[in-house]
Amino acid sequence: MQSRSIGFISAVAGLVMAAQPGLAREELTAVTALEQNNTLTRGFLATYVKPVNDTGKGVVTIKYLGGQEVVPPDKAANALRRGQFDILSGPASYWVGQFPEAYAFLASNQGPKQMRANGSWKMMQEIVEKRLGVHLLAWGHSMTSYYMMLSKEPKLNKEGLPDLTGIKMRATGTYRPLFRALGATTINIKSSELFTALERGTVDGLGFTDVTIPGLGVTKYAKYRVLPNFYNTNTVEFVNLEVWKSLSEKQRQLMTAQAIKFETDSVHWIEAERLKEDVQSKKEGMVEFVLKGAAAKRYVDLAHEEIWKEYKTRAPESHDQLKNLMYIPGKPDRQANIPSASERLRD
Repeated sequence: MQSRSIGFISAVAGLVMAAQPGLAREELTAVTALEQNNTLTRGFLATYVKPVNDTGKGVVTIKYLGGQEVVPPDKAANALRRGQFDILSGPASYWVGQFPEAYAFLASNQGPKQMRANGSWKMMQEIVEKRLGVHLLAWGHSMTSYYMMLSKEPKLNKEGLPDLTGIKMRATGTYRPLFRALGATTINIKSSELFTALERGTVDGLGFTDVTIPGLGVTKYAKYRVLPNFYNTNTVEFVNLEVWKSLSEKQRQLMTAQAIKFETDSVHWIEAERLKEDVQSKKEGMVEFVLKGAAAKRYVDLAHEEIWKEYKTRAPESHDQLKNLMYIPGKPDRQANIPSASERLRD
């Protein structure tokens, strides 16, 4: 009887100690919603996980568990909330059904540095905590953009924009609003199945980030890349809320300081990779189809308009305030002095 009582007391004491701030474990686990070899995943590991581990010995370190083989991307946010792992990095658009404010990252022209200064970052943290039950830590790779790729040279409508009438486009929630506005039929297909879908004619094109394309091999079929690029990637980093609250002040400060540094370092790291990958894609036969002048401006404007419209439909209560802070027409404040998608066309 006495041994059972001692065991019970020890178990309760352990739970109390685990719940007290400052007594959290030193090693946290991380999962990415993208594949391990994805350029964005590699950027997260190189410019956030490694620096935390290099500077956080004896305070806090991160063990990377893997990517989509650990948990399906659409289930990753719920798995994080349940405590299956501690940190999640991935495109917020995977969880847009629970978190429609993810659209704001896509169509923003203000970087995380400006968001932290103007109050929209704190607003977004409160929204993420309410909707997903997790802590928003960082917005990495914020200047990575997107483009359309097609198996045939695009036809243009009277505005000089791609006419996708009768075209089947692979699209996630990120691209669907724009592609439908241009007349496409959209199909949701995993990125790992893209090559086969293009080979069989299941889809005629796709939307994708301006990095990672060479590894997919899709330029064998989708040779035409339409420019200018559009959007920003909404790849963000979340922490399990209970874990975050259990960390000591020193641990939270270290992770936050590295997160702020990561938001800029990741932009420079990914740009270097993009330049190398562009060379490879062109060697593989990729052809750039460039919209110019008023058509190029209208194309980018339409992309943003459709995203903000979709966001307002899903979450009107937060739309106006966040849009006013995160999208300032004619006054972009990006994270680094790197040419934007439209500026690249003038190089």
